[in-house]
Amino acid sequence: MFSFPPGAGDLEPFTLEPDAGAARGSALLVHGFCGTPPEMRDLGEHLASRGLRVRGMLLPGHGTTPEDLDGYGWQDWVRAAEAELHTLEARGGPVFVAGQSMGGTLSLLLAARNPTISAVATMSALVDLGRLNHAKIRAGRFVLTWHYPDQDDIDLWDRDAVRRLRSYTKRSLKAHNELLDLMRATSRELPRIRVPALVIHGRRDRVVPPRNAQFIASRIGPSATVRYFERSGHAMTVDVDGPEIYSLVADHFLAAAPAGATSPAAIGGR
Repeated sequence: MFSFPPGAGDLEPFTLEPDAGAARGSALLVHGFCGTPPEMRDLGEHLASRGLRVRGMLLPGHGTTPEDLDGYGWQDWVRAAEAELHTLEARGGPVFVAGQSMGGTLSLLLAARNPTISAVATMSALVDLGRLNHAKIRAGRFVLTWHYPDQDDIDLWDRDAVRRLRSYTKRSLKAHNELLDLMRATSRELPRIRVPALVIHGRRDRVVPPRNAQFIASRIGPSATVRYFERSGHAMTVDVDGPEIYSLVADHFLAAAPAGATSPAAIGGR
């Protein structure tokens, strides 16, 4: 069912408190389509070491079964992400959001709809897979039920890093069409984003065309910054440039935090 067997806690959301002192804000991390929280864990650990409270969410229909995913649509994913966002907002201090792949798309939509977000960062976010691919996905639902990704088609520079992913080995065409609907909704709302947006993409990405980064930035406007990584594939948070990406995201978030902004750290740690 999963690309690699999940370990204890892999199919659950995670919460990390700052390594020391009061939190300088909170960060919501959103995994990708058919993915799970572990792909965001290392980024979360770095953000916590830099003083942020971190929530790595689990999207509805993910981390269970591919059949379960069919019971949810893109609006369910948005509502779940917004619920996590509001929980973090209630803790006080600035709130940031970051996501990988579809998680990046959701992060952008949240930033467009929630002015309380102080900054957004995306990795391999998608809003345009190309007309031909869109047409294939739309038509495919009338012919096929499931799509089975080629597990040997790895675009990561560090090929062994794929073992750190826990993603479904089959994905329904219905779910793919929900993803297209999310992309379309997000693309329409990108101009509403006014906060600093860091748009990161890997040049080796064979899942989402790297041109998506420039398109997203052009729709957002001056508040967006694009950064390409020549070696990274699609799952950037586990690939070779991960540590540099973590620092980049942390710097981006903390630069957007109001001076002296802090919120109480939760008792009980991690």
